[in-house]
Amino acid sequence: MLTLPGVPGGCGVQQVGGVLMAAGEPLAPVWAWSAFASAVLTMARQLRAVPCFAPVGSEFAATLRDLGLRSVRLGSTPYIHLHSWPQRGDAGAKIRHAVNRAARDGVDVQEQSPSLGMADPTTPAAQHWTREVETLSAHWLGQRKASVPFHWIFEVQPLSHPHVKRYFEARQGGRLVGLIAASPLAGRDGWYLEDVLQDSRASSSAGTALVAAALDALRADGFRLATLGGIPLSTTRGWEDAEVTLPERLAYALRPLLSGVYSFQGLERFKRRFGPAHWEDEYLALPSGVGAWVRGGAALGRLILRGR
Repeated sequence: MLTLPGVPGGCGVQQVGGVLMAAGEPLAPVWAWSAFASAVLTMARQLRAVPCFAPVGSEFAATLRDLGLRSVRLGSTPYIHLHSWPQRGDAGAKIRHAVNRAARDGVDVQEQSPSLGMADPTTPAAQHWTREVETLSAHWLGQRKASVPFHWIFEVQPLSHPHVKRYFEARQGGRLVGLIAASPLAGRDGWYLEDVLQDSRASSSAGTALVAAALDALRADGFRLATLGGIPLSTTRGWEDAEVTLPERLAYALRPLLSGVYSFQGLERFKRRFGPAHWEDEYLALPSGVGAWVRGGAALGRLILRGR
């Protein structure tokens, strides 16, 4: 984690071959983003590495463009406006039907108490809960049908930094069958439902009921936004848009080839279910030049496929 003297927050970086990867926007106030971006560029020069930022939102991508980097869209992230949750009409009725069906199937959904697992992780109850979460995480990863591991996309670390997270769990017959680990969205009065895990043996409505319960709780606490995270190579922007760049078209040309090992449509369909009010594009940002883009693309592929 890259930190700066006198500046709150930090920026996650790792070196992958000759590329210095910065993961997402800095976990810092927006006014500090430019300072962190400049620090990453300085570090990259010192390491003789290519700086690469991914995935980043439109606002941070604009900051990076001001510093001389170019960007290409990787996908989009849907955001739910909690003041208008739950939805009305047919979409809302489908959510309510799933919640009621999960209840009939014996699924109990609730927020995990901070006293269990977070306050004192050494207690027997906390250790038991930790083992349950680890078992569920392993089972969820084992359910993935992709022959390619997609480490970066399927990175599951629900127990990391528990002091800043909120946990929502689903149990069926007393067994942990679903979990959401939510992290705060820095400076945005919202939450990222980061790890959404479901046991394939649970009620088919458990996942929807779990997300709905989390959104209900966040809305009741007065928060503004929530997101289930980005969708790689999403189809929210049409190709008639004049701003679509050649590198973006080339990236999206890979979507049909990758659809056999990664369910782009299924992921997008699930996240649309909760009525996002707006979508924000996500980008890969790199210095200009074919060499930088080749090295950056190779490093990104290495992270996704191998995890390091």
